[in-house]
Amino acid sequence: MMTRLLLVITLFLAPLLTNAQSWRYVRHEVNFGVGVSNFLGDLGGAKGIGTHYFKDLKARSTRPTITAGYKFMISPSWSVRSNFSWGYLHGDDAVTKNVIRNNRNLSFRSMIGEWVVLGEFYPWSERVSHRYKIRGIAGNRTFTINPYISVGVGMLFFNPKAEYNGQWVELQPLRTEGQGNPGRPDPYKRVTVTMPIAVGAKYLITSQWSVGFELSVRYTGSDYIDDVSTTYYYPSSFTDPTAQDLQDRALNPSLGWTGVESKPNGLTNYMQRGNPKYNDAYMFAIFTVNYRFTQGQTYIPKF
Repeated sequence: MMTRLLLVITLFLAPLLTNAQSWRYVRHEVNFGVGVSNFLGDLGGAKGIGTHYFKDLKARSTRPTITAGYKFMISPSWSVRSNFSWGYLHGDDAVTKNVIRNNRNLSFRSMIGEWVVLGEFYPWSERVSHRYKIRGIAGNRTFTINPYISVGVGMLFFNPKAEYNGQWVELQPLRTEGQGNPGRPDPYKRVTVTMPIAVGAKYLITSQWSVGFELSVRYTGSDYIDDVSTTYYYPSSFTDPTAQDLQDRALNPSLGWTGVESKPNGLTNYMQRGNPKYNDAYMFAIFTVNYRFTQGQTYIPKF
């Protein structure tokens, strides 16, 4: 009778004991993921003013992304993760139902390289094994799902290009908004800070292998990921014919929504090309495979 009682108590406490002891032996983890990205900025988007919110998502702007990284478990509830990601971003005014942006007719694509460091928080602690692993007892192998939230900071490399006469042309050297001219900002850098906010969940397959899914939005320190931010500039200031063509690609210039307008009173009206109120952002949806390295004993003593 006493033996059975002890066994029942052990089975009840096993999950707590396992997690309390075993996480110290599986602190190191590597991950590999594949998924998609979506751009949130001035180009393309849904009907209305372009924003960096979810409502501006367009499925036709989805592009592939891959990622790899390393995680260190500080405690069952807290971890630090570093990830490298590579992929593409894309935006095209042709896909939006906003009449003004559609007539603007700008588009871009950019290869991106991202390195971030994130802090992960597991509200119910991160389980490191299935419920039981006791000799002679099959144990409860129901789903073991670990949800988490994470925030971080990192660096983003981007290089916007536009298709022109069948070739992809780098836009930053063309200074399509007159950067560097009097009254204009300096040419933008193609490296900026990125600040990811993510939610995700991992399903534990074994003590070492798990799979997961993560959805995140990346806010950035730049409004030029798509090469669009402020207003148009004098067409005559562009000595490069490619830059002159790409700075204003309006489908119907007679509408007066693009370019630079000279007023009878001698003033100049620089029409809006982008919206400098919001910096650009992008999203990732990533499926991951994760592997933990074990050190020493991983489970409570077997019976």
